[in-house]
Amino acid sequence: MAGVRPDLFARLRDDLETGFREDLEEAVVDPARWPDLAERTVRASGSEGALLLRSDRRSLESLCTASLADASRRYFDEGWHRDDHRLRGIPFMRTRGIAVDQDFTTPEEVARLPFYQDLLASRGLRWFAGIGFAVKGRLWCLSLQRTVEQGPYEAHEQRRLATLSPLLQRAALLTSMVEQARLAGLTQAFELIDRPALILDFEGRALRWNDAFGALLGRDLKLTGGRLTADNPEATRQLEALARPFGRPPISSVVVPRQDAPPIVIHVVPLVGPTRGLFGGASTLLLCSVPGTMTVPTSTILQAVYRLTPAEARLALALSTGTSLAESAARFAITAATARSQLKAIFAKTGATRQSDLVRLVASLAR
Repeated sequence: MAGVRPDLFARLRDDLETGFREDLEEAVVDPARWPDLAERTVRASGSEGALLLRSDRRSLESLCTASLADASRRYFDEGWHRDDHRLRGIPFMRTRGIAVDQDFTTPEEVARLPFYQDLLASRGLRWFAGIGFAVKGRLWCLSLQRTVEQGPYEAHEQRRLATLSPLLQRAALLTSMVEQARLAGLTQAFELIDRPALILDFEGRALRWNDAFGALLGRDLKLTGGRLTADNPEATRQLEALARPFGRPPISSVVVPRQDAPPIVIHVVPLVGPTRGLFGGASTLLLCSVPGTMTVPTSTILQAVYRLTPAEARLALALSTGTSLAESAARFAITAATARSQLKAIFAKTGATRQSDLVRLVASLAR
Protein backbone atom coordinates (compact mmCIF):
# COMPACT_ATOMS: atom_id res chain seq x y z
CA MET A 1 0.00 0.00 0.00
CA ALA A 2 1.35 3.42 -0.93
CA GLY A 3 2.70 5.42 1.96
CA VAL A 4 3.16 2.40 4.21
CA ARG A 5 6.56 1.07 5.24
CA PRO A 6 6.19 -2.66 6.04
CA ASP A 7 9.29 -2.58 8.26
CA LEU A 8 7.51 -0.14 10.60
CA PHE A 9 4.16 -1.89 10.63
CA ALA A 10 3.48 -3.34 14.09
CA ARG A 11 1.10 -6.31 14.22
CA LEU A 12 -1.08 -7.16 17.20
CA ARG A 13 0.83 -8.83 19.99
CA ASP A 14 0.06 -12.47 20.66
CA ASP A 15 -0.86 -11.75 24.27
CA LEU A 16 -3.24 -8.87 23.41
CA GLU A 17 -6.42 -10.57 24.66
CA THR A 18 -4.86 -12.10 27.79
CA GLY A 19 -3.18 -8.88 28.83
CA PHE A 20 -6.34 -6.92 28.13
CA ARG A 21 -8.40 -9.13 30.44
CA GLU A 22 -5.88 -8.72 33.23
CA ASP A 23 -5.76 -4.94 32.78
CA LEU A 24 -9.55 -4.72 32.81
CA GLU A 25 -9.73 -6.55 36.13
CA GLU A 26 -7.38 -3.99 37.66
CA ALA A 27 -9.33 -1.10 36.12
CA VAL A 28 -12.59 -2.31 37.68
CA VAL A 29 -11.04 -2.58 41.14
CA ASP A 30 -9.36 0.82 40.75
CA PRO A 31 -11.04 3.05 38.10
CA ALA A 32 -7.95 5.29 38.12
CA ARG A 33 -6.22 2.52 36.16
CA TRP A 34 -8.23 3.05 32.96
CA PRO A 35 -5.57 5.40 31.52
CA ASP A 36 -2.98 2.65 32.12
CA LEU A 37 -5.26 0.21 30.31
CA ALA A 38 -5.44 2.54 27.30
CA GLU A 39 -1.65 2.95 27.20
CA ARG A 40 -1.00 -0.79 27.28
CA THR A 41 -3.66 -1.44 24.64
CA VAL A 42 -1.89 1.04 22.37
CA ARG A 43 1.38 -0.85 22.70
CA ALA A 44 -0.23 -4.27 22.28
CA SER A 45 -2.14 -3.21 19.15
CA GLY A 46 0.73 -1.48 17.35
CA SER A 47 -1.01 1.89 17.57
CA GLU A 48 0.15 5.46 18.05
CA GLY A 49 -2.41 6.37 20.69
CA ALA A 50 -5.96 5.90 21.99
CA LEU A 51 -8.96 8.00 22.92
CA LEU A 52 -11.80 6.66 25.06
CA LEU A 53 -15.02 8.65 24.80
CA ARG A 54 -18.77 8.56 24.41
CA SER A 55 -19.78 8.41 20.78
CA ASP A 56 -22.90 10.60 21.10
CA ARG A 57 -20.80 13.62 22.19
CA ARG A 58 -23.67 15.13 24.20
CA SER A 59 -21.33 15.25 27.14
CA LEU A 60 -17.64 15.00 26.60
CA GLU A 61 -16.32 12.57 29.16
CA SER A 62 -13.11 11.23 27.71
CA LEU A 63 -9.56 10.18 28.36
CA CYS A 64 -6.64 9.88 26.00
CA THR A 65 -3.10 8.56 26.05
CA ALA A 66 -0.26 11.06 26.40
CA SER A 67 0.67 10.61 22.73
CA LEU A 68 -2.71 12.04 21.69
CA ALA A 69 -2.94 14.87 24.22
CA ASP A 70 -2.37 17.64 21.67
CA ALA A 71 -4.61 16.10 19.04
CA SER A 72 -7.38 15.50 21.59
CA ARG A 73 -7.18 19.06 22.85
CA ARG A 74 -7.51 20.38 19.32
CA TYR A 75 -10.33 17.93 18.58
CA PHE A 76 -12.46 19.42 21.35
CA ASP A 77 -11.27 23.03 21.38
CA GLU A 78 -11.87 23.52 17.65
CA GLY A 79 -15.21 21.71 17.64
CA TRP A 80 -14.25 18.71 15.50
CA HIS A 81 -16.25 16.50 17.87
CA ARG A 82 -19.48 18.19 16.73
CA ASP A 83 -19.12 16.89 13.18
CA ASP A 84 -16.74 13.98 13.46
CA HIS A 85 -16.54 12.19 10.12
CA ARG A 86 -15.98 8.92 11.96
CA LEU A 87 -19.46 9.06 13.48
CA ARG A 88 -20.37 7.25 10.28
CA GLY A 89 -18.80 4.21 11.91
CA ILE A 90 -21.38 4.00 14.72
CA PRO A 91 -23.63 1.47 12.93
CA PHE A 92 -20.62 -0.81 12.42
CA MET A 93 -19.63 -0.54 16.09
CA ARG A 94 -23.17 -1.42 17.14
CA THR A 95 -23.48 -4.46 14.87
CA ARG A 96 -19.99 -6.00 14.94
CA GLY A 97 -18.23 -4.23 17.78
CA ILE A 98 -15.68 -2.41 15.64
CA ALA A 99 -15.41 0.17 12.86
CA VAL A 100 -12.44 1.23 10.74
CA ASP A 101 -12.00 4.03 8.21
CA GLN A 102 -12.24 1.59 5.31
CA ASP A 103 -15.85 0.79 6.31
CA PHE A 104 -17.24 4.23 5.50
CA THR A 105 -14.53 6.32 3.80
CA THR A 106 -13.18 6.16 0.26
CA PRO A 107 -9.54 6.98 -0.61
CA GLU A 108 -10.84 10.08 -2.42
CA GLU A 109 -12.54 11.30 0.77
CA VAL A 110 -9.37 10.72 2.78
CA ALA A 111 -7.48 12.86 0.26
CA ARG A 112 -9.87 15.81 0.41
CA LEU A 113 -11.72 15.88 3.76
CA PRO A 114 -10.37 18.43 6.31
CA PHE A 115 -10.90 15.85 9.06
CA TYR A 116 -8.09 13.75 7.58
CA GLN A 117 -5.98 16.40 5.85
CA ASP A 118 -6.14 19.04 8.60
CA LEU A 119 -6.91 17.56 12.02
CA LEU A 120 -5.25 14.16 11.62
CA ALA A 121 -2.48 15.06 9.17
CA SER A 122 -1.24 17.85 11.45
CA ARG A 123 -0.34 15.15 14.00
CA GLY A 124 0.81 12.52 11.53
CA LEU A 125 -2.30 10.39 12.11
CA ARG A 126 -4.44 8.62 9.52
CA TRP A 127 -6.05 5.29 10.47
CA PHE A 128 -8.37 4.29 13.28
CA ALA A 129 -10.12 1.27 14.75
CA GLY A 130 -13.08 2.12 16.97
CA ILE A 131 -14.07 -0.61 19.43
CA GLY A 132 -17.66 0.08 20.46
CA PHE A 133 -19.41 -0.95 23.67
CA ALA A 134 -22.60 0.15 25.41
CA VAL A 135 -22.83 1.38 29.00
CA LYS A 136 -26.35 2.00 30.30
CA GLY A 137 -27.69 2.55 26.81
CA ARG A 138 -24.94 4.91 25.67
CA LEU A 139 -22.36 3.86 23.12
CA TRP A 140 -18.72 4.34 24.05
CA CYS A 141 -15.72 3.95 21.78
CA LEU A 142 -12.13 2.99 22.42
CA SER A 143 -10.61 4.74 19.42
CA LEU A 144 -7.19 3.37 18.49
CA GLN A 145 -5.12 5.58 16.19
CA ARG A 146 -2.32 4.74 13.77
CA THR A 147 -0.04 6.95 11.72
CA VAL A 148 0.23 6.91 7.94
CA GLU A 149 3.36 4.77 8.16
CA GLN A 150 1.87 2.28 10.61
CA GLY A 151 -0.89 1.56 8.13
CA PRO A 152 -4.56 0.59 8.50
CA TYR A 153 -6.00 -2.11 10.74
CA GLU A 154 -6.26 -5.19 8.54
CA ALA A 155 -9.22 -7.59 8.50
CA HIS A 156 -7.57 -10.21 10.71
CA GLU A 157 -6.63 -7.49 13.24
CA GLN A 158 -10.17 -6.14 13.23
CA ARG A 159 -11.55 -9.57 14.12
CA ARG A 160 -9.29 -9.84 17.15
CA LEU A 161 -9.93 -6.29 18.29
CA ALA A 162 -13.70 -6.85 18.02
CA THR A 163 -13.44 -9.57 20.70
CA LEU A 164 -12.47 -6.85 23.17
CA SER A 165 -15.88 -5.16 22.84
CA PRO A 166 -17.88 -7.41 25.23
CA LEU A 167 -14.98 -7.34 27.70
CA LEU A 168 -15.02 -3.54 27.68
CA GLN A 169 -18.78 -3.48 28.12
CA ARG A 170 -18.77 -5.65 31.24
CA ALA A 171 -15.80 -3.84 32.77
CA ALA A 172 -17.24 -0.39 32.09
CA LEU A 173 -20.57 -1.33 33.68
CA LEU A 174 -18.83 -2.64 36.80
CA THR A 175 -16.61 0.44 36.90
CA SER A 176 -19.63 2.73 36.74
CA MET A 177 -21.09 0.91 39.74
CA VAL A 178 -17.85 1.40 41.67
CA GLU A 179 -17.81 5.08 40.74
CA GLN A 180 -21.43 5.59 41.78
CA ALA A 181 -20.66 4.05 45.16
CA ARG A 182 -17.68 6.40 45.46
CA LEU A 183 -19.90 9.43 44.72
CA ALA A 184 -22.43 8.30 47.31
CA GLY A 185 -19.64 7.95 49.85
CA LEU A 186 -18.34 11.42 48.99
CA THR A 187 -21.63 13.17 49.69
CA GLN A 188 -22.08 11.16 52.88
CA ALA A 189 -18.60 12.11 54.04
CA PHE A 190 -19.67 15.74 53.93
CA GLU A 191 -22.87 14.83 55.73
CA LEU A 192 -20.75 13.65 58.67
CA ILE A 193 -19.16 17.11 58.94
CA ASP A 194 -22.47 18.92 58.40
CA ARG A 195 -21.53 20.29 55.00
CA PRO A 196 -24.27 20.41 52.34
CA ALA A 197 -22.97 18.78 49.15
CA LEU A 198 -24.35 18.04 45.68
CA ILE A 199 -22.68 16.45 42.65
CA LEU A 200 -23.52 17.51 39.09
CA ASP A 201 -22.98 15.50 35.92
CA PHE A 202 -21.43 16.84 32.70
CA GLU A 203 -24.74 18.34 31.63
CA GLY A 204 -25.31 20.20 34.88
CA ARG A 205 -27.87 17.75 36.27
CA ALA A 206 -27.91 16.62 39.87
CA LEU A 207 -26.48 13.13 40.42
CA ARG A 208 -26.16 12.86 44.20
CA TRP A 209 -26.72 15.04 47.23
CA ASN A 210 -26.78 14.57 50.97
CA ASP A 211 -29.49 15.32 53.52
CA ALA A 212 -27.76 18.54 54.57
CA PHE A 213 -28.12 19.84 51.02
CA GLY A 214 -31.71 18.67 50.82
CA ALA A 215 -32.48 20.72 53.93
CA LEU A 216 -31.51 23.90 52.04
CA LEU A 217 -33.99 23.31 49.23
CA GLY A 218 -37.19 25.30 49.29
CA ARG A 219 -38.68 28.45 47.80
CA ASP A 220 -35.33 30.18 47.27
CA LEU A 221 -33.32 27.21 45.99
CA LYS A 222 -34.86 24.19 44.30
CA LEU A 223 -34.21 21.23 42.00
CA THR A 224 -36.36 21.42 38.89
CA GLY A 225 -36.08 18.64 36.34
CA GLY A 226 -32.81 17.60 37.90
CA ARG A 227 -31.32 21.09 37.57
CA LEU A 228 -30.57 23.53 40.36
CA THR A 229 -32.50 26.80 40.10
CA ALA A 230 -32.99 29.81 42.37
CA ASP A 231 -35.77 32.30 42.94
CA ASN A 232 -33.23 35.06 42.33
CA PRO A 233 -32.75 35.59 38.53
CA GLU A 234 -29.03 36.40 38.73
CA ALA A 235 -28.31 33.34 40.88
CA THR A 236 -30.29 31.19 38.42
CA ARG A 237 -28.23 32.54 35.51
CA GLN A 238 -25.01 31.64 37.28
CA LEU A 239 -26.29 28.16 38.16
CA GLU A 240 -27.24 27.57 34.52
CA ALA A 241 -23.64 28.38 33.55
CA LEU A 242 -22.52 25.26 35.40
CA ALA A 243 -23.96 23.10 32.62
CA ARG A 244 -20.80 23.15 30.52
CA PRO A 245 -20.26 20.16 28.24
CA PHE A 246 -16.47 20.37 28.43
CA GLY A 247 -13.88 22.08 30.59
CA ARG A 248 -13.98 23.67 34.00
CA PRO A 249 -17.01 25.64 35.24
CA PRO A 250 -16.72 29.36 34.44
CA ILE A 251 -17.47 30.47 38.00
CA SER A 252 -16.10 29.54 41.42
CA SER A 253 -19.08 30.43 43.62
CA VAL A 254 -22.73 31.44 43.51
CA VAL A 255 -24.56 33.44 46.17
CA VAL A 256 -28.25 32.57 46.47
CA PRO A 257 -30.23 35.23 48.40
CA ARG A 258 -33.04 34.03 50.65
CA GLN A 259 -36.05 36.04 51.77
CA ASP A 260 -36.23 34.90 55.39
CA ALA A 261 -32.75 33.53 56.07
CA PRO A 262 -29.07 34.31 55.42
CA PRO A 263 -27.92 33.70 51.84
CA ILE A 264 -26.54 30.36 50.71
CA VAL A 265 -23.00 30.45 49.30
CA ILE A 266 -22.43 27.63 46.80
CA HIS A 267 -18.77 26.86 46.18
CA VAL A 268 -18.02 25.22 42.81
CA VAL A 269 -15.34 22.51 42.93
CA PRO A 270 -14.42 20.80 39.62
CA LEU A 271 -13.98 17.05 39.99
CA VAL A 272 -10.89 15.80 38.19
CA GLY A 273 -8.86 12.65 37.81
CA PRO A 274 -9.90 9.64 39.91
CA THR A 275 -12.39 11.76 41.87
CA ARG A 276 -14.44 12.47 38.76
CA GLY A 277 -14.78 8.95 37.44
CA LEU A 278 -15.12 8.22 33.74
CA PHE A 279 -18.35 6.25 33.53
CA GLY A 280 -20.04 7.61 36.65
CA GLY A 281 -20.63 10.92 34.88
CA ALA A 282 -19.62 13.24 37.73
CA SER A 283 -18.26 16.64 36.77
CA THR A 284 -18.69 19.19 39.55
CA LEU A 285 -19.05 19.17 43.32
CA LEU A 286 -21.12 21.93 44.92
CA LEU A 287 -20.39 22.67 48.58
CA CYS A 288 -22.71 25.03 50.43
CA SER A 289 -22.19 27.26 53.40
CA VAL A 290 -24.32 29.80 55.24
CA PRO A 291 -22.68 32.86 56.82
CA GLY A 292 -22.45 32.49 60.57
CA THR A 293 -22.30 28.70 60.58
CA MET A 294 -19.24 26.68 61.51
CA THR A 295 -16.67 26.32 58.74
CA VAL A 296 -14.94 23.08 57.84
CA PRO A 297 -11.11 22.97 57.72
CA THR A 298 -9.82 23.04 54.15
CA SER A 299 -7.54 20.08 54.87
CA THR A 300 -10.60 17.99 55.73
CA ILE A 301 -12.25 18.94 52.44
CA LEU A 302 -9.11 18.13 50.45
CA GLN A 303 -9.00 14.69 52.01
CA ALA A 304 -12.71 14.05 51.41
CA VAL A 305 -12.91 15.32 47.82
CA TYR A 306 -9.56 14.28 46.35
CA ARG A 307 -8.68 11.39 48.66
CA LEU A 308 -5.47 13.07 49.79
CA THR A 309 -3.73 11.60 52.81
CA PRO A 310 -3.36 13.92 55.84
CA ALA A 311 0.31 14.46 54.89
CA GLU A 312 -0.58 15.25 51.27
CA ALA A 313 -3.32 17.68 52.35
CA ARG A 314 -0.87 19.41 54.69
CA LEU A 315 1.67 19.81 51.89
CA ALA A 316 -0.96 21.03 49.41
CA LEU A 317 -2.07 23.72 51.85
CA ALA A 318 1.52 24.83 52.42
CA LEU A 319 2.26 25.04 48.70
CA SER A 320 -0.96 26.95 48.08
CA THR A 321 0.36 29.77 50.28
CA GLY A 322 3.45 30.17 48.10
CA THR A 323 5.81 28.12 50.24
CA SER A 324 8.37 26.27 48.14
CA LEU A 325 8.65 22.50 48.13
CA ALA A 326 12.04 22.67 49.88
CA GLU A 327 10.70 25.00 52.58
CA SER A 328 7.68 22.75 53.12
CA ALA A 329 9.89 19.68 53.46
CA ALA A 330 11.97 21.44 56.11
CA ARG A 331 8.87 22.64 57.97
CA PHE A 332 7.35 19.17 58.12
CA ALA A 333 10.66 17.38 58.78
CA ILE A 334 10.48 15.17 55.71
CA THR A 335 13.08 14.47 53.05
CA ALA A 336 13.08 16.20 49.68
CA ALA A 337 12.36 12.84 48.03
CA THR A 338 9.32 12.30 50.26
CA ALA A 339 8.05 15.80 49.47
CA ARG A 340 8.45 15.20 45.74
CA SER A 341 6.61 11.89 46.04
CA GLN A 342 3.74 13.53 47.93
CA LEU A 343 3.57 16.35 45.38
CA LYS A 344 3.37 13.85 42.54
CA ALA A 345 0.47 12.13 44.30
CA ILE A 346 -1.26 15.49 44.89
CA PHE A 347 -1.00 16.41 41.22
CA ALA A 348 -2.31 13.00 40.14
CA LYS A 349 -5.30 13.13 42.48
CA THR A 350 -6.31 16.77 41.97
CA GLY A 351 -5.49 17.22 38.31
CA ALA A 352 -3.16 20.13 39.11
CA THR A 353 0.00 20.44 37.05
CA ARG A 354 1.73 23.35 38.77
CA GLN A 355 1.76 25.18 42.09
CA SER A 356 -0.48 27.97 40.76
CA ASP A 357 -3.18 25.33 40.12
CA LEU A 358 -3.05 24.37 43.79
CA VAL A 359 -3.44 28.00 44.79
CA ARG A 360 -6.67 28.27 42.76
CA LEU A 361 -7.92 24.90 43.96
CA VAL A 362 -7.41 25.62 47.64
CA ALA A 363 -8.83 29.14 47.24
CA SER A 364 -12.06 27.64 45.85
CA LEU A 365 -12.36 25.42 48.94
CA ALA A 366 -11.24 27.78 51.68
CA ARG A 367 -14.41 29.82 51.92
